[in-house]
Amino acid sequence: MIHDTKHLMYKAVSNEEMYWERVNRSLGWLGDTEEEQHKRQEKLKNAVIGIAGTGGIGGQLAQRLVRMGVRNLKLADPDTFDISNMNRQMGADLEHIGKNKAEVVAEMTYAINKDVNIAVYPEGITPDTAKDFVEDCDYVLDQMEFYEVGNRYALHRAFRNSPKAKFIFKVPTVAHGTYIFKYTKDSMKIEDVYGIKEDTPMSPAVIHRLMERIIPHMPEFPSEETLDKWFVDMKRMPIFAACPPIAEGVLAEKLAQAITGLDELPGAIKVPCQPGYVYFDTLNWTTEIKKGKWWTDDEKI
Repeated sequence: MIHDTKHLMYKAVSNEEMYWERVNRSLGWLGDTEEEQHKRQEKLKNAVIGIAGTGGIGGQLAQRLVRMGVRNLKLADPDTFDISNMNRQMGADLEHIGKNKAEVVAEMTYAINKDVNIAVYPEGITPDTAKDFVEDCDYVLDQMEFYEVGNRYALHRAFRNSPKAKFIFKVPTVAHGTYIFKYTKDSMKIEDVYGIKEDTPMSPAVIHRLMERIIPHMPEFPSEETLDKWFVDMKRMPIFAACPPIAEGVLAEKLAQAITGLDELPGAIKVPCQPGYVYFDTLNWTTEIKKGKWWTDDEKI
């Protein structure tokens, strides 16, 4: 249960009979006995999940988690919907242009069955809000904008100081694939992964460093010059509209497996912690599980 009285905008109207009917089809994959199935589903039901960034991945994921039976969410995003969001984001339509993403996603998500507690942070993640946002969270999902460095660091610091939060997943889409980065209390810190000072201006060198650390497999197509035009000149990350649902599905699955303990089953493979990652590309049907650093040491910029 979320206890944040400052931000709790939607409170669950519990209906246990409806709850177990609506998650019924999931149960068959959660165990061999009803007791085992219900025990794993209860873990989903009781988990508190914070989604920092409710755009193309985070927004859809909020609904997916509620449909999976999660009943406690925290949503944060300072941005408002614009026309360029229509290619991929839930809530990006003529009715909601100019409205706050976190507020719209919360409203649409709550409307599914009203059996979910949702705390909304329309001011987004900042050094002032990060601690309050992470508080109570069992899991944190970092789906913030590519260029957010200082606020992202604040989120990760709050996570590391939290006695309850177990890990952070960061899952960006790149070209026609997706990455999964996992941060724990014992993993490499994001500040050390990026090697960028918190208050450094977004110069071409800084943006290239971000690209290098967030996109270990830089696509061969389109050209480097084309990508520089987008990332560096326009400061706008290109996103192919078909890709966010892939990232959302991968994120939902790996998160649910961790919450329920399915990732402990024989043969299951966990996401390695940073500086490792998992990469999945639909263009050439490749998957890579990387453990350890993939870049050479250099100074912070």
